[in-house]
Amino acid sequence: MRIGGSCLLDSVLGEGIAGAPPTRQALNMRLVPSDAIRVIGVVHIHKTAGTTLASVFKGSFGWRHCDVLPLDPGAPHMTPDELRRVMARWYPRLDSALGHCLRVYAGLESVVGDIQWVTFLRDPLERTASHYQYDVQRGGIDLDFDEWITHDAVRDRQTRIVAGPDGTADEAIALLGHFSFVGRSDRFDESLILMQQAVGIPDIRYASKWVAPSDEIKKHLLSDPATRSLLEVVNRHDLALWEYAVEEVFPKQRAEYGPGLDEAVAAFRERNARMTRFRQYARPAYVAYVAKWRLGYRRWVRKVTGDPTAG
Repeated sequence: MRIGGSCLLDSVLGEGIAGAPPTRQALNMRLVPSDAIRVIGVVHIHKTAGTTLASVFKGSFGWRHCDVLPLDPGAPHMTPDELRRVMARWYPRLDSALGHCLRVYAGLESVVGDIQWVTFLRDPLERTASHYQYDVQRGGIDLDFDEWITHDAVRDRQTRIVAGPDGTADEAIALLGHFSFVGRSDRFDESLILMQQAVGIPDIRYASKWVAPSDEIKKHLLSDPATRSLLEVVNRHDLALWEYAVEEVFPKQRAEYGPGLDEAVAAFRERNARMTRFRQYARPAYVAYVAKWRLGYRRWVRKVTGDPTAG
């Protein structure tokens, strides 16, 4: 049975602060056989509401959730050895992990036994336009869109994260079968209800983490025929993946939920309306997550990688 993270701060930090001896409890945790561990693995695709989604897992699992950071920033994804190292040092009782470096094809099940994979997809044109807008508003990017869109990292971003750097839409579609749940960022609340049933999350309430100060850049890119055409050209595989998810995967997940979904979404929205950022950050599980991740894990990653800005 999965346990949401509410714990004393000294217990949280006792498992992993650099230089602190492991507690007897932590040592016993490391004796749990890998095939007895069940972890939710969230493949975070840029600009698909992933930051808000991460807050849901932090609020549910606290110090047993990890927003994973790559130990080798130049590698295409996290390897089993890296995950094993992170779990042995910091998260021996990991409930959920989320990150841009997680991949469903990376063989991470060899470490934890069972991973329930989750990802959220977004309309590719909307996602790419939003990505450029974010880079301009928050990322310090000073490039015209016509130049930015030519960079290889922009092309078919969702397909390549699901299926690998050279992945195709067909390969990504095949790999969707390995996911326990595939959400839609444009139907976020409904997706949370479906995900809660699919993988078991105690608390799915959230407060939106980041909202663009203005959507004018995105709106212009989507409405102008010339820039919209460029968006379509670089998202050919993503468009096919999105179409399959919308027409095949998501309807199946709705059917598996059964009757009452619309009512459940409405009731959730009413409850969630009372969730503010202050209340979100003040939850014991969230506080426990932040303490362990910032004071321990992130510092350790920065030391290991030699990158003082990691995370």
